Amino acid sequence: MSIKGVDAWVERLSRIDMPVLAQVVRELNELTGSDEAEVNQLADVILKDANLTSQVLRIANSVQYNPSNFPINTVSRAIVLIGFTGVRATCISLMVIDSLLGKEPRERLLAGMARGFHAAAQAKNLVRRAGRQVQEEVFIAALLYHLGEMCFWACGAQFADQLDSEVPAGQMPDDEATEAVLGTSFRAITRGLARVWKLGDTLEQALYPPKSVSAKIMAVRLGDQISQQALYGWHSAEMTATLQKVANYAGIDLEQARKMVMAVAGEAAAVAVSYGASRVCHLIPTVELSDPPAARTRIEADPQLQLNILRELSNALAEGLDVNTVFQMVLEGMHRGIGLERVMVGFFQRQRIKARYVLGEGTESWRQKFDFPIDKQVENIFTDVIDTGEAQWINRRPDRQSRHLYSTDMLRLIGCRPALLSVVRIANRDVALFYADRGDGGGQLDKDQFASFRHFTLQTGISLGMLTQKDA
Repeated sequence: MSIKGVDAWVERLSRIDMPVLAQVVRELNELTGSDEAEVNQLADVILKDANLTSQVLRIANSVQYNPSNFPINTVSRAIVLIGFTGVRATCISLMVIDSLLGKEPRERLLAGMARGFHAAAQAKNLVRRAGRQVQEEVFIAALLYHLGEMCFWACGAQFADQLDSEVPAGQMPDDEATEAVLGTSFRAITRGLARVWKLGDTLEQALYPPKSVSAKIMAVRLGDQISQQALYGWHSAEMTATLQKVANYAGIDLEQARKMVMAVAGEAAAVAVSYGASRVCHLIPTVELSDPPAARTRIEADPQLQLNILRELSNALAEGLDVNTVFQMVLEGMHRGIGLERVMVGFFQRQRIKARYVLGEGTESWRQKFDFPIDKQVENIFTDVIDTGEAQWINRRPDRQSRHLYSTDMLRLIGCRPALLSVVRIANRDVALFYADRGDGGGQLDKDQFASFRHFTLQTGISLGMLTQKDA
């Protein structure tokens, strides 16, 4: 079956795969677009769906709408509290989310929905001084900014399989890849769905901005940018550039903007829960504001310690060291001797690299979460160093052409920053991989650190080779 072009995809996604949603949306649009509609008519539409009823009441009782925490027990009162327009937007969002999450969602769908909730929370906060209707328009527009893509991952069937296989895990498909498979862009599909479901001018204008951009359209776009750049780290160059826009928008300085968006990120997960999307909460970036990276103490290099540890490694056989001790010593040499804030050695297991030993602040979770593919079908920073066999110094953040080397999971766990990587080989066999960086507050790497890092990994290979021959 061939489906090409925006009209074909809008027709498929809006009427075939989610018919219940389409019917409810049509009824909601008819009622909320009429001056004669009454609260009980709108309540009747909502009450037809028990799940929708409970979700609307949950939203009405959330801190977002009911800060006084006085219980709202009827849909009628919820409509009065939220308003006709707000209820329509809320119901559509709830139905979309429920429809998408009910189909054994792909990881790409969950990641997209997490970005949507994060963007929505950020965008609404930017217009917090505006009226409630503006806040709701901005919230829904940011939440559904990538609606076309989310629907595609849920309902695209074999086309979604094809695009999924062609785009590396964790990377968002670019327009070229999408166009090749769908014959159109996700943005165009989102606009088409927005028109069919009458999601409002705010979403359409955010997708295709007019020459003169209003404050609420800017808020939607900034919210989306924040949700994207947060994946690269709160102190990344990408996020800092976006935060400068936020600072200009809100009339505050850069650090105030950073603290503001970091605080809102912590609230986004609660919003997702209130919308019945608890499964995406762990994918929304959060941060502990009480321990800002700038306050961390930098580790200074200790050349004498480096020499001492290297000397011990060279005498590994005579000293009776075992493999575990060798790796632990090397990590400590890299951490305390070279001055690398975060260091890890991972072992190769079934076409994956998994952390075995870690050292440094914030690496506690790496033992469980540092687990990435290295098979021939995958291209990332680890497969790159494995292919070359040479120690590598990633000295700058990836540009548009190389960003695919960082999956979403990699960005979330280790971030995207200058780093050192090297493979340990024994008898022409790859046995381990070292990764090291200076964390969020450690500063830049230099050529002396790279040289020392490379020296340590070479000595590790020699020492392990000697121990292996002994045990043979």
